[in-house]
Amino acid sequence: MNTSIARLCKATLTAVAIFAGLMITSEAKGQQGYYAAAYPAQAMQRQAYPYGYAVPAARPVAYARPQVQAVRPAMAAPAASNFLSFNGTFAAAPGHLPAQVQYAVAAGNQLQNKPYQRGGGHRSVNDRAYDCSGSVSFTLINAGLLARPLSSKEFANFGAPGPGRYITIYVKPGEHVFMSICGLRLDTTGGSEGQGPRWRPTARSTSGFIMRHPFGL
Repeated sequence: MNTSIARLCKATLTAVAIFAGLMITSEAKGQQGYYAAAYPAQAMQRQAYPYGYAVPAARPVAYARPQVQAVRPAMAAPAASNFLSFNGTFAAAPGHLPAQVQYAVAAGNQLQNKPYQRGGGHRSVNDRAYDCSGSVSFTLINAGLLARPLSSKEFANFGAPGPGRYITIYVKPGEHVFMSICGLRLDTTGGSEGQGPRWRPTARSTSGFIMRHPFGL
């Protein structure tokens, strides 16, 4: 009896072992089948990711092109003119010129209806009439370049010697003085009798004159 029970238990254990083995084998095959199916998908993803990241990686190259174009030097603009505009009566200075030059031109415009009077502009800066040195003094004073009216003799020592970049004073000491602002002459001579300081677009002889200019201008 005992022998029969022992054989039955052994047979049962064997059957359980076989069943368990079959279950394990089946599960292993299932897992293998799952991973076998997953690997191709992962492989496809790995192939897709490099492509997907390659697009952002290419952006710096694409963006570099407009940047390269942006840093290319632009064509040089034409040099700004230092010449005054003149309508036959009044002058106008280009906006890029120094403020003192702008003020000097504005002051010269204020003299365009003033008559000539010897000594005019010396007793008072704002006078009813002006002579040559008085008109030059008025212009320079209103530009902040002179403290008081000077005579033609005193203008021989005004500022610095030689022509200026924007303003040049032409002096024949004790006789006459006139000025040029950016090539346009402000002078009491060259018009009708008794005509005071005017913008004169025509040239005149500078023989016997010395040239002076405001410091830095």
